[in-house]
Amino acid sequence: MIASPNPPPAPARRPRLWVLALSTLGVVLAAHLGSSLLWRGRLPDPLATHWGATGVADGTGSLATHVLVGAFTLVLPGILMPVAAGSFAGAAGRSGVPLMAGLGNGLVVGSGGMFLSGLVGQLDKPAALDARMDGTVLVAGIVLGLLWGVGSALLVRAALPPRVPAPHPASPATASAAQAFAPGTVVASTVCGPVWMLALIAVLAVAMAVFGITAGREDLVVFWAMVPGLAIVLGAGATCLAGKVVADDAGIRVYGGGFLKLLHVRPADIEHAEAREITPAEFGGWGLRVSGAGVAFIVGAGPGVIVHRPRGGARIYSVTTMADAESMAGLLESLAARRHQSGSST
Repeated sequence: MIASPNPPPAPARRPRLWVLALSTLGVVLAAHLGSSLLWRGRLPDPLATHWGATGVADGTGSLATHVLVGAFTLVLPGILMPVAAGSFAGAAGRSGVPLMAGLGNGLVVGSGGMFLSGLVGQLDKPAALDARMDGTVLVAGIVLGLLWGVGSALLVRAALPPRVPAPHPASPATASAAQAFAPGTVVASTVCGPVWMLALIAVLAVAMAVFGITAGREDLVVFWAMVPGLAIVLGAGATCLAGKVVADDAGIRVYGGGFLKLLHVRPADIEHAEAREITPAEFGGWGLRVSGAGVAFIVGAGPGVIVHRPRGGARIYSVTTMADAESMAGLLESLAARRHQSGSST
């Protein structure tokens, strides 16, 4: 089954991206400058402008230095992220724009919380080098940054027009295989992300653990703030960058990490399946991705199975070999054919 060609979508205008980015940056900058001016009489002179890994001040400077360094730190992601998002094109742009918007806005809010926690920790202190970051304000800033990052990404995504992926004809092997699968057939493929990405996640997890332990000796709030983040990094790495894709009479699904069932498409929801080469750029990156093209479990460029559904977006699965992809697509096509035949006979 080959879908009729669709005209390429018009380039998406992204006014909401800039409205959210500039509004977020403006509010955080105003809070940064306002708090500095409001509390200048309660801050030591010079005040702390640099903090060690344990949250203790280890460098000082003037109030002007604090304001300028903070403003630069906030403006950099607040402007560069929307510019980077606006430079995306094609499939990567449709799925990458919300991601970049969320990262930029979340970083701005989280960085603003960091600078604010430094000021709060110095209030009414006789000397800056005796001060510590306020743990409650720091954690609140991180949490608010995460929430606003996710929220702004969803808002930008909702404002973008839907993207219809270009059709890809099924390969001859897939088309012929659709008639060759008997009930009870099972096709499975184990996939794993690139070594460099797994190593990056491992390094990040070790760094978070070391920071949580060292800083937690002085402030338990910092330690417990690291625990959920470390759990998320390890859990996401284990379940979204390795797994087992299985196609059988129950449809197709992937078990993230080999145990967590994800993206189950049942036979009644299969309209058409195809096997082809896929890339992370098409769907916004590696792992479990949500984009205008559908929901993907993708661990790298290579063979994949794309399942088109009568309702909702497609489901995309990375597999190990093109032979696996063609066998799974053929099996799913046979399931769809049986469903159509049973429907026409009743």
